[in-house]
Amino acid sequence: MNIILETKRLYLRQLCEDDAKRMSEYRNKKEVAKYQSWKTYSLKDASRRIQQCMRIEALNTPHTNYHLAFVLKDNHTMIGDLFVDVSQKKTFTLGYTMDSEYWSYGYATEIVSAFIDYMKEEYGFQKVICYIYKRNIRSKKLLLRLNFKKFDESFFYQDEGYMKILE
Repeated sequence: MNIILETKRLYLRQLCEDDAKRMSEYRNKKEVAKYQSWKTYSLKDASRRIQQCMRIEALNTPHTNYHLAFVLKDNHTMIGDLFVDVSQKKTFTLGYTMDSEYWSYGYATEIVSAFIDYMKEEYGFQKVICYIYKRNIRSKKLLLRLNFKKFDESFFYQDEGYMKILE
């Protein structure tokens, strides 16, 4: 298991081929897909994306994007994934998807906060951006709790952009 960071309750690690079934399972739940760009997420979709992510050599390479798995420390169950798009040398965009069975326990806040700190400390990132659908109140609360500020709103996509300057 290639662990990138650990928190009190979670590990963040690179995806592996064995994650495809689990990733497809939780991403296919209606309540999970509701605020995502997909309606269904097949095993083939998960396998293809994992293969792409396994080729990433560094987490800070501009113009690359990848996913990372976050898992429970006590039983190693994959409960979600982070999407990272390194747009520039000091700016990255972050997204997150988590199995609805684990909502409301603070896991997303814990892993998002830790990963942002990691990217700042390890690679010197200065800004992180997140886009969420306007109706995704749960994600909006998470971002505000982590001191993100709204900077953009799209009528066409029905989403909002939030940004955090890393000081």
